[in-house]
This record gives sequence, structure tokens and C-alpha cells, in this order.
Amino acid sequence: MFVSNLRLVNFRSYCDATIGFGAGLNVVVGQNASGKTNLLEGAWFALRGSSPRTRREEKLITWGERFTRVELELDGPAAGPQAVEVAYAPGQGKRARWNGVDVASQDELRGRTQVFIFVPESLLLVKGSPARRRAHLDAFAAALDAQYAAAARELQAALRQRNAQLIAVRHGAPATTLDPWDVQLARAATALGCRRRDLVAELAGRFATAAAGLAPEGNSFCLQLVSQLSAVGYDESALLEELRARRPGEISRGLCLFGPHRDDLKFLEVEVGGSATGLGGDEAADAGGAAHPAVVAGPACGPVALPHGGRDLRLFGSQGEQRAAVLALLLAEQQLATARTGEQGTLFLDDVMSELDDARRRLLVRQLTSAGQAIITTTDRHYFIEEELDQATVIELPLSGSLAAGAAAPPADASGPAPPHVDAL
Repeated sequence: MFVSNLRLVNFRSYCDATIGFGAGLNVVVGQNASGKTNLLEGAWFALRGSSPRTRREEKLITWGERFTRVELELDGPAAGPQAVEVAYAPGQGKRARWNGVDVASQDELRGRTQVFIFVPESLLLVKGSPARRRAHLDAFAAALDAQYAAAARELQAALRQRNAQLIAVRHGAPATTLDPWDVQLARAATALGCRRRDLVAELAGRFATAAAGLAPEGNSFCLQLVSQLSAVGYDESALLEELRARRPGEISRGLCLFGPHRDDLKFLEVEVGGSATGLGGDEAADAGGAAHPAVVAGPACGPVALPHGGRDLRLFGSQGEQRAAVLALLLAEQQLATARTGEQGTLFLDDVMSELDDARRRLLVRQLTSAGQAIITTTDRHYFIEEELDQATVIELPLSGSLAAGAAAPPADASGPAPPHVDAL
């Protein structure tokens, strides 16, 4: 399915604006502050019920208005036209409708479509914390697999309960009171750990292909899950023994220090035709700074081979390489979701061209031509060649019904925002 129409009411810089998209490549061109990022954020909000940029949903409402509402239409040969509407108002909460019927939960909304987004904050998938990478993996997998979502919820519940009991023991409760929580955590941890391991294994080959396709020099890349559970073979009994062996240290900290809640994901450049060796246990947890970068040949020194295990792009990748790694991950996720569901989800790509060199831009567009619908925003249409623009749907911003840069209210000659039928929801 693909996004055919989008209407934004009181959303960020849009008072009441409607836009149509094509089924293939869409290029949205506009100056800074013309609403490019807001456009993609609004489409994501309709399909996911949340923003990729903020957790404070009141920030999504146009200044001075009481609510925001996003209406989106999907189309495709299988399911036919579909309509989704998501609205939010402070004090009233959020409500979603699919073809006019209320959606019971945000998880249900997310499970109905597969969509993927790159915004400037997405670079934190490489540059940021392990927690961000785990959250991204889990959100992607939970939208595909209800059992994965249940396993993730069970682990979080087990961690909260065991951490609370660790603190109770530190304050005088018998250590034996941890026994049932150890069992519960070991069961939940191995269940989620095995699913996450299998997910990364499915993504890894697709990521390597997509990343190589974005590397004009013919470099080779891999995706690697770094998990303490590999040290215990992802075995529940072995994990239970490990938790009991670590109990004194965890009691003193009041915190569980071993399990899939400490997993990380690495983006590595490896030798062409090779792959990085997996790490496990405490070695994996502490390996973040072990690698050293490849050195470019120069008059002072000769070429240096890639370090053992690969060059970690988080530590040593350029801004362009890190951006390409995130894009390769999104392409890999789209391909996996297509294989699982038969539906090729939309890619929302905000300002992806600005820090890619021309060779990588051409390679990216080439991959997108077979990726179903992609909506790319840019400040400069010259990032695309004429042949690419001829085959794309080109949309110029600003749209009618949007605020001028820096404005706090609609211009005098613009129509006002659409009033709610009864209230915002």
C-alpha cells in the first residue's frame, strides 16, 4: 500500500493543508522552514500514533489552536482504499479511526501498516546510546510480530519487579526472596533474547546488501548484535545460574546488570567478503571502544588493514557513512517486512541527500526505484538528476494552508483551520 493523500489540520506549521502523492518516488522541494519535516512527521503520526521527533504531543498543535488532526488515505491493489484519522487535544487525549472505526490501541494501529522514517534525529541510531538502538529494533519487530511485542513487555515487567526486589534485599529482606524473580527474568530474557537474535540475523544479510549498494568504493558492511546472552548460549538454565552468581553485586547496585536489556547493535565496515566475529558476555558489553580506524594511505604511513572485528561506524564513521548505515538499515527492514507481510511499506526520508556525496545520491535513488513508495524532502532539487525527476512526483512547498516561516497565525488571505465536528476527536 502507498500513501495517496494527506491532510494536516492544526499540525505544526499547517493550518489546513492537503497534499497528494504518487505510488513511486516523491520529491518534496522547499526552503528551510517551509514545512518539509512537519509533512513527514504528520504522515508518520497518522500511521503510528506518535511523533518520531518528540514525546510531547502538545508541541504538534499549531500555536494558539486547541487540537490537531491528521487524515491520511492509503491505496493499493490488494486492500484497496483505506482511510485513517488520528487526532489529539490536551485534556481529551488521542483518538484514532480506521475507515471510520475506532482503533483500540496504538499497537493495533502500528500493526496495520509498515512504514519507515529517516529524520535528522535518526542519526542517533548510529551515534546514540544502545538503549535507542534496542528501542528501534523492538518497535520495528513489535509492529511485525505480536509475540515479539508480548515478549518485550514481559521482560520489562520482570526487570521492574526484580530490580525492586534487589533494592528490598539491599535494605534487609532475605536474599532467597529473589529466587522466583530470577526464574521469571531468566524465562523472559531468553524468550526476548532469542527473538531479537533471530531478527538481527534476518536483517543482517539484507543490511549488508543495501549498505554495499550505497558504497561507491565497494566497501563491505555488516550488522552485529552484541549480547551478553551469547555467553550463556541463550539458555534459560545457564542464564539462571549466571543471575545467581552475580547476585551479590546486583544487590549492592540495586540493579540487574545481565540480560538482553544491555544488548547493543553495531554497524561495522568489514573486509570485503568477510564478516565480523560475534561477541558475547562481558567482553561484548565492554567492547565498544576496542576497535581502531582504518588509516588512509599517505606520505607518513602506509595503508592499514581494518581492525579485527571491523571498523565501528559509531566511533569512526563519517557523517555520510553513518547516514548511509541508517538508510541501509531502513531498507533492510522494509525488505524483511515485505517478505513477512507481502506489503511494501512507504519510506519517509527527510533531507537525506544533503550529507551524501553525488555518487551515494545516485546509488540511493537507484535502490529507491525498487523500494515501492518513497517520499524524500530536500532543499535543492539539483541533488537529483533530470532523469530521476522526470520519473518522480515532484511537490513544491510551501503548500496553501501552511504558515509562513516564523508566523504565529495564518496569513490574512488563507482559509482558517477546519473546525471539529463536535470536538477535536
